[in-house]
Amino acid sequence: MAGMSSRRPNPPLIHLIVALLVVLAPALLAVAWFQRVPAPPVNVVDPAPVIARAVAAGFPAAVPQNLPEGWVCTRARWTPLGEPGVGGAPVPGNTLALGYLTPAQVYLAVDQRDAAAGALVADVTRQGVAEGTSTVAGRTWARFVSADGRTRSLVWRDGEAVTIVSGDLGFEAVEAFAATLAFAA
Repeated sequence: MAGMSSRRPNPPLIHLIVALLVVLAPALLAVAWFQRVPAPPVNVVDPAPVIARAVAAGFPAAVPQNLPEGWVCTRARWTPLGEPGVGGAPVPGNTLALGYLTPAQVYLAVDQRDAAAGALVADVTRQGVAEGTSTVAGRTWARFVSADGRTRSLVWRDGEAVTIVSGDLGFEAVEAFAATLAFAA
């Protein structure tokens, strides 16, 4: 028997199945676990106190009125001239920012400033490129499209003041949102 190597028989099929289950079971459990993690809750805010502070300061706040059922405000911020803004630097003009989430989970925003409009337009439109105009509620708005084509914005200037309506939707939807704005002062 010299020179003969000992041969092992092939393992039974049941051993292969058990080995596969031992390897795959933890991976399948991990996938199932991470698919169960719920989406974070939407942070709903009441914009009324913020709008009231802006109006009390004489700011012509553009406020959406009569929004359809299911829309919620998720951002409301009033920053007076010289106060720290989002990045911590003093804002160059009184600034109001309102953001709303539609029932389809699409975000639309209204951003306003009464000075240094150019910087706000560049930031909110995401360095957008002008693409014609729209007339909404008797006002002529400049249309902007972000460089990646995702965000559409309408920009209305009144002297040094600017109002920007933006969202990741077509211009028709952004115009419909802009049509809900009432200017208070």
